[in-house]
Amino acid sequence: MVSKMLALDVYPNLKDVDFRVLRGVELNMRYHEWVPLEVIAKFARMDVDSASHRLGKLDNWKLVIRRSDIGYIGYQLTIHGYDTLAIRTFARKGVIKALSSTQIGVGKEADVYVALTPQDDKIAVKFNRIGLRTSFTRIKLYRREFVDKRHISWLYVSRLVAEREYEALRLLSPIAKVPKPIAWNRHAIAMEFIDGVELVELRDTDLTKEEAGNILDAVLEEYKKIVEFGIIHSDLSLYNIVLKDNGDILIIDWPQYVTTTFPQAEYYLERDLRVILNAFERKWRVKKNWEDVWKEFKSAFKESLKE
Repeated sequence: MVSKMLALDVYPNLKDVDFRVLRGVELNMRYHEWVPLEVIAKFARMDVDSASHRLGKLDNWKLVIRRSDIGYIGYQLTIHGYDTLAIRTFARKGVIKALSSTQIGVGKEADVYVALTPQDDKIAVKFNRIGLRTSFTRIKLYRREFVDKRHISWLYVSRLVAEREYEALRLLSPIAKVPKPIAWNRHAIAMEFIDGVELVELRDTDLTKEEAGNILDAVLEEYKKIVEFGIIHSDLSLYNIVLKDNGDILIIDWPQYVTTTFPQAEYYLERDLRVILNAFERKWRVKKNWEDVWKEFKSAFKESLKE
């Protein structure tokens, strides 16, 4: 479902003091599950009454959430407040000058919006929504430091996931067909805008068998190059392969990547390949010999482990 970003509706109403208050909540969530009002006031260099007044407005705008049944008055930043802080940072750093109010993409774990740079170039900004739409189990699988922690902020997890994807794009964009990253802040990544469509959105009649076969060959060729470089996508499917308007392909959505030295890397590589091959066979009747494909990728996998 496509919807507007709440943070953009509120953004024009915010003052510098509001951003100081939001930042105070954000930073102190490292130390408090619910950040005490007095702590926020001290950080924002305000008296408690003034801080309470501003937090009341921010609560009404759904940028923070208030709780008073814990022995004190405490606050948490919401995903909307986090959006606001990321937008503010991108704007102040000159990454964007405007952001669209409507999504151009809605995924399992992220929303994507169009933005304009100060030079009027169109780019995409991806906001991670970990915890709102997905299971924590998937994140724990790749983030071992989470496993033994009882309280984890979903905002913090979303930030780490964005950082991880930005790292993957930075490593891969010079050598592979992936989106070019521009900037990263908190849970958001600014990257090149892509004119194209995800393969999952295409009907079986949108491509001939020959066209689908050529696309599959391009995907496998590109992915083999990435594996040889030392990276496994680990969540590859028709959802994260884009067919560009010019007929080229891009492989997107890299927050769950693992390196080929990861203990279960070979398992995830095999799973990626089986998912893609099965999808093309089921949707466009394009069949590949599994043994031949696996032999090529095993060779690339072993090559990646050489120093």
